[in-house]
Amino acid sequence: MIAQFTRKKFYDLVWSKPLTKIKEELDIDYHIIIALCKKHDIPRPPSNYWSKLKFGKQATQPELPKPEDECIVWGAIKEKKDPYSWMYLSGKALEKYIQEKIENDNRLDLSVSKRLSKPDKLIQEYLSVEEEREKARKRGKYLRDYDNPTISISTSKEQHARALRFMDCLIKNLRLRGHRFKIWNHHYQICIYGVSYPFSLREVNKRVPRSDSWGSDYIPTGKLALKIDRWSGKEWQDQKTLTIEDKVSEIIARIEYLAKTERAESIYRDVTHQRAKIESEKAEALERKRIEDDKKFEKLLQLADQWKRVENLKEFIGMLESNQTLDGEKNEVIQWVKNRIEKLDFMGSLE
Repeated sequence: MIAQFTRKKFYDLVWSKPLTKIKEELDIDYHIIIALCKKHDIPRPPSNYWSKLKFGKQATQPELPKPEDECIVWGAIKEKKDPYSWMYLSGKALEKYIQEKIENDNRLDLSVSKRLSKPDKLIQEYLSVEEEREKARKRGKYLRDYDNPTISISTSKEQHARALRFMDCLIKNLRLRGHRFKIWNHHYQICIYGVSYPFSLREVNKRVPRSDSWGSDYIPTGKLALKIDRWSGKEWQDQKTLTIEDKVSEIIARIEYLAKTERAESIYRDVTHQRAKIESEKAEALERKRIEDDKKFEKLLQLADQWKRVENLKEFIGMLESNQTLDGEKNEVIQWVKNRIEKLDFMGSLE
């Protein structure tokens, strides 16, 4: 069930209780409430409004501008059983809904095991390539990443086993969610709803300046960090109270949300482009028809002018024929002109 708020209903809500209580009731961010009020021209109580009411002082409440505007400004889920509720969600609310669906998905095992058991084939490939790299190092050779693409894991030896277990858990659950992996530009990417994202797992290093020389050393901190999309994506790190092992459902939900959003934006762009293309083709067709009509009309004007001149010529020939003093040579000219006039086909010229 969706509780929809019109401008009037949202206005009444904002003036009925402090924003902090509305935030908890609707489960939305404080700043979103402010943004909705600004976007839909809904007055908000000033900062001292509730304290005035508390101490019995008079506080004014402005009227709602344009009360006839009954647009929907917010839709909130009241019952989680409604399978279509997510269609009305966006932003953090949609991401949170996806995470709840993931956590309630009985097919998934979101807990990271204490040991690596039956690893995914991507983990097996990674271990195999790492073994080949180690053998190549001992022979003084270097194994290029381009020739041997694997998932991206960069940690110290102390965190390596933990990183493998976490990545194995993440990959397995992504596969169970129906997603796949592909190699692009010599690196693995997660493919979700037709959208691909690079991903990498690293150990966070701490930069420590050298005391005896120029430069710095980078010391492993033991904290793992997973990054989605190398340039502008999201990164999850170990925290004091939560490790990335506790964030598997959050990570999958975020990736799916990004993919859903990007896919929807891509479809919207394609539809908009297609509509613009159709409108452009219609405009071009209308312009071609206009040019063609102008040519036909110009031709018609030329024929009308020619017809008028021929009619004048006929009248002139009639006047000459009425002249009884014409000799034989002039009669031949008159007959030649009459023959030319008879051959003119004005109706055929219009086709």
